[in-house]
Amino acid sequence: MVIGRPAGAAALRLDAAEVLQDIPSHHEPGHHVRPPRVIPFAMAAAAVIGLTGTGILPVPATVGLDLGALFCYLLALRAVLPPHSGHNRGWLSWADGMEPAVLALSAVLAGALLLASSPGMPWGVITPIWLLLMLTLCPWLEGGAEQQQLPAWGPTALACLIITVPAAFFVAAMTAGIPTPALAILVGLGSLAASWRMVRLTGRPAMVALERGAMVAVLMALAAVLTARLQVPGPLLPVALLVGWYGLTGVASLRDRRQLGAFATFVVLAAAILAIAAPA
Repeated sequence: MVIGRPAGAAALRLDAAEVLQDIPSHHEPGHHVRPPRVIPFAMAAAAVIGLTGTGILPVPATVGLDLGALFCYLLALRAVLPPHSGHNRGWLSWADGMEPAVLALSAVLAGALLLASSPGMPWGVITPIWLLLMLTLCPWLEGGAEQQQLPAWGPTALACLIITVPAAFFVAAMTAGIPTPALAILVGLGSLAASWRMVRLTGRPAMVALERGAMVAVLMALAAVLTARLQVPGPLLPVALLVGWYGLTGVASLRDRRQLGAFATFVVLAAAILAIAAPA
């Protein structure tokens, strides 16, 4: 006998229980967790990082609070992300389904660096709001993408969120007076996390995605050092880096060579921005 989904009032009660997360927290294969239970922890982490970015606290206290917020959020995220297998192989391991946490944790680092390098308005307002969106939506959308359980707007929203992660690193890297090695490291870090995750979401094995993401990160770090010497004014250098990164990551993610021209166009556009904006 086949038992269908309840209808009428019973269906409404079931839907309400799912939204409010009243259903027991066990995870079955293919089950995709909704974001509400992680929202309070995302809000707390974003608020703490926003507070430490005001500059009123000493650096050791700032670092300690940021790390504490990150750890609390990670605990909450681990509790709601569905494992990839039926049994745990280790706390916070990849086998336990923690891959979707990579971009969210990268966003915490990017937000802390951005507020430390450029305190005050507008970053003091924009960054915590951005972090809240990243910490709430990104793991949920990534988990849904892996299980093919995304809403219609999910892929577009996920792509937009992924693109903002390296953008925050690029802006922080363009802080006046930053040493060249630190510039290369920041741009490379921002590129690596997002590139690895974008390649991974195309179905590539983790090591293949890591190799391709590392190649993009090295190219972006070299490009950042070279273009910084051009002394491109204002926000044009981070914009050019972001456009170039998107093109290189698209090329690294390709499954169909016929799409090569579409992504190569972004690399050419980035070079054109730099050529036009560079002082004579």
